[in-house]
Amino acid sequence: MGVPTQHRGLVGLRLHAQPGDLARIAPLASCAYFLDVDGTLLEIKPHPEDVVADGTLRTLLAELAGAADGALGLVSGRAIADIDRIFAPLIFPAAGLHGAEIRCPDGTRSSPPDGAMDGGRRPIAGFVAAHPGLRLEDKGVALAIHFRQTPELGDEVLEFLGTVAQSAGLAVQQGKMVAELKQARHDKGKGIAALLANPPFSGRKPVFIGDDATDESGFLFVNARGGVSVRVGPAGIASDARYRLHDPVEVRAELHRLLAEG
Repeated sequence: MGVPTQHRGLVGLRLHAQPGDLARIAPLASCAYFLDVDGTLLEIKPHPEDVVADGTLRTLLAELAGAADGALGLVSGRAIADIDRIFAPLIFPAAGLHGAEIRCPDGTRSSPPDGAMDGGRRPIAGFVAAHPGLRLEDKGVALAIHFRQTPELGDEVLEFLGTVAQSAGLAVQQGKMVAELKQARHDKGKGIAALLANPPFSGRKPVFIGDDATDESGFLFVNARGGVSVRVGPAGIASDARYRLHDPVEVRAELHRLLAEG
């Protein structure tokens, strides 16, 4: 299956990956796999704390990591501690909080200093309290406002966070029914780059599968490295990813085929 060129950011030019494509274009023996969690490996739920991997998915990921000689990492907007909760007792290399936290394969970790969100924490808490239906998730080095229960407030949330970000020298990251205040220098592309610099990832072709606007920096990074980028979701969404899978069910099915054929 050929890769279209001159497609960046356009709608409808990504190819829908066919069954078995990953095994053909991105074999486990030579690739480094980076996987988003919510909306990619697992379905999104109204409450983030309700998301948990079942035994079938945990076994699949453990076997994929073994077949790739350990070159499998998780890349998420969640904190690494929350990633570990979802996949317990498994522990994977990970980039958490959109690349702000890194856990390398040897277990060494890096994270931003505390206090970056102090200037925004009180006004954001007040804004959320004044708008029933919004939910504040304090991740320490990022602050997320979930508006899944009140989608009509999405524009107002983004406008408010934009004002806070401008005054505090921070950035706003928009996702599916959520917007986050975070440090501008961190993104998933940089998180993948940090993991890829370490064995067993180094020297392999990077593959990144994600589902959201928060994953676009990762797609751009792996594209620049000659890798494979896959956006999860319906056709017609603008993305820099070069391939598409429809939903987490299709992702898991394709990963099973990758393991069987790769």
